[in-house]
Amino acid sequence: MSKILVLYYSRTGTSAKVAQSLAKALDATVEQISCEKYRGVLGYVRAAYDSLKRRLPVIELPDDYAPDDYDCLVIGGPIWTSYPAAPLRAFLDDNQRLPQKMALFLTYGGHSPPEKALKDIEVLLGSQLEEHVFVREKDVDAGSSPEGMADFIDRLKKR
Repeated sequence: MSKILVLYYSRTGTSAKVAQSLAKALDATVEQISCEKYRGVLGYVRAAYDSLKRRLPVIELPDDYAPDDYDCLVIGGPIWTSYPAAPLRAFLDDNQRLPQKMALFLTYGGHSPPEKALKDIEVLLGSQLEEHVFVREKDVDAGSSPEGMADFIDRLKKR
């Protein structure tokens, strides 16, 4: 069985719930990307503005983050103003040591098509991802299993 890392950014907790659920289902390690800039009420405004302007914030990774220790990286977080959250983009833009196998989950509220954010990430990576799933925020809030999540987990387990 391969070693999997679920690495996520979450401003409101929605993506954190998805990451924890995925890590449990995949028997994976879970770690969080931190970004102080977007905390609090003003953080919401800064996040939207930076997303639209394509600005990349300073992020913090866990002290023991070692991508070479894993066979697969599942990265995830929210979509902001039709783009992947700025901390996700900052991680991908600045990270040259990524595992060969990568998968993605994106959480979204329903206002922006998630396919646009996926394309943005694939451009940053310079390649397509192994697997991806889009998770509606209302499904997470309702505690229901998001559409496509079971298939996403099965595909990752088979790889």
